[in-house]
Amino acid sequence: MAAAFSQVQTQLGTKSVDILIHNGGVSTRALAENMAWEVDESVLKVNYLGPVALTKAVLPGMLSRDAGHLVVISSVQGLIGLPARTAYSASKHALHGFFDGLRAELASRNVAVSLICPGYVRTSLSLNAVNAAGGKYGQMDETTAKGMPPQKFAALALEAIARKDAQIVIADDLSAHVGVYLKWLCPHVLEWVMRKRAKKAV
Repeated sequence: MAAAFSQVQTQLGTKSVDILIHNGGVSTRALAENMAWEVDESVLKVNYLGPVALTKAVLPGMLSRDAGHLVVISSVQGLIGLPARTAYSASKHALHGFFDGLRAELASRNVAVSLICPGYVRTSLSLNAVNAAGGKYGQMDETTAKGMPPQKFAALALEAIARKDAQIVIADDLSAHVGVYLKWLCPHVLEWVMRKRAKKAV
């Protein structure tokens, strides 16, 4: 990441970045008991360690100017763990832990940190998800196919970035918003829902 950022600096002729948007990631479709450890490790490297490494490369420039904005495209699964998505959910939870803590550290340095949590968005995420052995899942989930159009998500995300929201859930599906509230207000109800969902999992 540091080498890649250095290359960008050379190409752009600048030593700093105004805004960094982390939007790379890979999802999973497998039960934890079946998933090879190497797949868990790989997902964490892409979804968590990658953004952290790139942030550490870019942050010094922001701090030297006392200005900047770090944006993380996380997921509702960074707030709620789902069955058959354990590695993915874990990586997104880790992002929240790191960037929530970083936001507090940077509060007096004029560098904003935003966590944007999409619900289902109509992308190729499930097609490119990995299975238990690390191969390509290759199937379009019904929930993804019916998800928010990516153009709509992008527009709402840009509005949240302009406001410098600390955290926001962006989802058309009511279940995403309900799930987040249940997590805090009625966790036993959410657990019951997840148990039912686990019976239908991959």
